[in-house]
Amino acid sequence: MRSADGALHRWARGPYESTLAITALVVLAAASPVFAICAAFDWLFGGRVAASGESGTDAVPLLVAGAAVALFALGLLRLCRFERRITERQTLTALVLGSFAAVAAVAIAHLATGAVEPEALATAFAEAAATVTGTNSTTLSGADLGGGMLALRAVGQWLGGAAFIVVLVRVLPHLGVGGLDTDGGVATRSARRLAPRSAGTMGRLLLLYGALTVLVGIGYGLAGMPLLQSGLHALTTAGTGGFSTQAASLGAFDSAAIEWVAIFGMAAGGVSLPLMFLAIRRRDPARFIRSYEFRLYITLIVFATVAVMLWTRDGVGWTDVLRPDHIRESLFAVVSVISTTGFETTPLVELSTGSQALLMVLMLIGGMSASMAGGFKVVRLLTLASFIGRELRRAIYPSLAERLRLGRSTISETTIGRITGELLLAALLIIPASIVLGASGLNIVDALTYAVSTLSNVGPAMAAADSTGHLAVEGSTGHLDAVNWLGRVTAGLLMMCGRMSVTAAAVALSVAVYPAVAAVRHGQWRRRRPHGVRVR
Repeated sequence: MRSADGALHRWARGPYESTLAITALVVLAAASPVFAICAAFDWLFGGRVAASGESGTDAVPLLVAGAAVALFALGLLRLCRFERRITERQTLTALVLGSFAAVAAVAIAHLATGAVEPEALATAFAEAAATVTGTNSTTLSGADLGGGMLALRAVGQWLGGAAFIVVLVRVLPHLGVGGLDTDGGVATRSARRLAPRSAGTMGRLLLLYGALTVLVGIGYGLAGMPLLQSGLHALTTAGTGGFSTQAASLGAFDSAAIEWVAIFGMAAGGVSLPLMFLAIRRRDPARFIRSYEFRLYITLIVFATVAVMLWTRDGVGWTDVLRPDHIRESLFAVVSVISTTGFETTPLVELSTGSQALLMVLMLIGGMSASMAGGFKVVRLLTLASFIGRELRRAIYPSLAERLRLGRSTISETTIGRITGELLLAALLIIPASIVLGASGLNIVDALTYAVSTLSNVGPAMAAADSTGHLAVEGSTGHLDAVNWLGRVTAGLLMMCGRMSVTAAAVALSVAVYPAVAAVRHGQWRRRRPHGVRVR
């Protein structure tokens, strides 16, 4: 990493000073070796994973696209140089620009390989956003893709999770939604306590992330999944992305053992990585029990599983509630949603109405802080619950002076404000997004649930039946295919906002519109009044 950083500083010594441009260009340049790896996978193993049985169909387009992107990025990098000082606003803006650069690179791959028609730019954007953000929402079926694109989508979702670890250490502390403290309690500090330097912390977390991926892959293999399929599904399970090589997701394997491996893998993806690292390193499993957030996370899974089991769907009677397959299906649906992975064995639209409503709530909550899962995060829910409780006590005792605490961690007023602002921004974003999705071809139920699902990086959503009793959308994963170009752009933007934080997106937007706002503020666009005219 140090040698790469040094090489980058030696190369980027141009006349234009812009760290933001360098961030976006570095992400574009890094896409080239990923394309090359996926092209090699297509040459060697594409016929074993692609439904067509052909190898090498995506190799040449991926190599050409990777080379073109690399030349473009390196050429512009030569003209840029780093700034001496970077503000917090620039850090958040760099996060947004880097995310858009990654989406642009993956979109180019979709267009170059023919997975998406050349004129369908909105579809390419939505597909790329789903890949980078780890959202199981697509218009494409695994049966229609070659081995190279199947590998790129799986690797892209895994790398999106790896990039999130970097964001966890470098960016999220500025938003007050970081990791855990040393006592295993919930805190909003960063995860830098794992090592003296942030680079060491990132290395430890990435190592743990890779180890979890390998364990899940081994589990899939032992459960009977083919070797290459095990590797691709392990990438999307550990990264909580949910893409599958099969059109019916994991339900296509019809294996209880594979589903149990997926349940444990998805549940682990929703657990805080710093908490997991400390528990393993210090050989202290009780650290999980001491964590308020982990206890609530497990409680939500158990409670929701029991509720889904009892709220049976049509065809499942009370005598079938305790059947092992019914318990497994209920637990699978709950863990898939709360971890924001999006795998399916039974479409969510086939569940009872009460179960669907409960799963919608779990989509909003998501997993633990500093985990691969999306959503609002359990730690923020705990913080807001404590804040509401304190405000109720203040209503009874106006002179009450009390600081919020979660376990041994003290939550500052600044952090409370940031978490409240994040929730408000997300709520304000869902409303217009639902309106746009509704105008793009979905009814109100489909639009609202799909907006929540994409913002939480889940993917599958609920569908309402029409007057004849038929579902308006094909299953729980056909929403992106049912909307027009405007709806697909909206869905892609929601996925990106959910992955990189709504606050970061709002800050980047403020930076983009600042010149226009400054012009209005300084009177450049005001109407000039004639001289000598006094206005009272």
